[in-house]
Amino acid sequence: MDDLVGPHQEVFVGKARQIANELLNETPVRHPMMGLVEFDVTKAREAIRRHKEATGEPLSFTAWLLKCIAQAASEHKEVHAYRKGRNRLVTFDDVDIGVPVERDVGGRKLPMGVVLRKVNEKSFLDIHKEIRAFQARPVQPSGIGILPQGEPVPRLVGVFARLPRILRKIVWWKFRRDPILKKRMMGTIGVTAVGMYGHSGGWALTPGGYQSLVIAVGGISKRPVLEDGALGEREFLDLTLMLDHDVVDGAPAARFASRLGELLESGFALEL
Repeated sequence: MDDLVGPHQEVFVGKARQIANELLNETPVRHPMMGLVEFDVTKAREAIRRHKEATGEPLSFTAWLLKCIAQAASEHKEVHAYRKGRNRLVTFDDVDIGVPVERDVGGRKLPMGVVLRKVNEKSFLDIHKEIRAFQARPVQPSGIGILPQGEPVPRLVGVFARLPRILRKIVWWKFRRDPILKKRMMGTIGVTAVGMYGHSGGWALTPGGYQSLVIAVGGISKRPVLEDGALGEREFLDLTLMLDHDVVDGAPAARFASRLGELLESGFALEL
């Protein structure tokens, strides 16, 4: 029988991964709307390439994407609201975006989540610098995942990780019903850059999250396009928009998507 199995190994699933799985299990039942969209980002990609050629500095495409998302969400606040009870919605002026960033820990690539605050009030370069500074900070493994080097595990997080699961379910129950707590812990929008690690087009499908708006970044593909009678090559970004229908209706969601497309295709905020 061993010959049928072949070489294999077991890897310990850390506490952070266990709690992440638990978070998915505790995600509230909702009525999701999902849209698979694509936008022409040729203008933005060319501007970023020109900046690198002129200065040698590689700018973060993800940072620019976050700026566009934050701008569109600030104009359509209902898409990143949170429900409070049965008949109230809490909307926010601040657009706080939670995004995972891969870090190298002992030769292994591990995700470390960060919530960027008030992204709608920051410039593209400010967001770029904040992400780069976060990536440059040394990290260390801990009992619940990875943390910036020298920082202790936050007391409440450490206590939560040690609680029996039945008690953690009570905390999850409170978390699901508290819009302010959700904003503090996870922001108002979730962005997962799955496709940014690949080299071709395609849409990413994820289970979503606690935020009312989750955007999964797919790949970028090059396609021939006929423009003014001439054939040229354009670059298209694939995005998956997941919205909570219990929070926002289809028409406002469509207006948000349309505005996001306008910002992306115009190269918004790239006056470098």
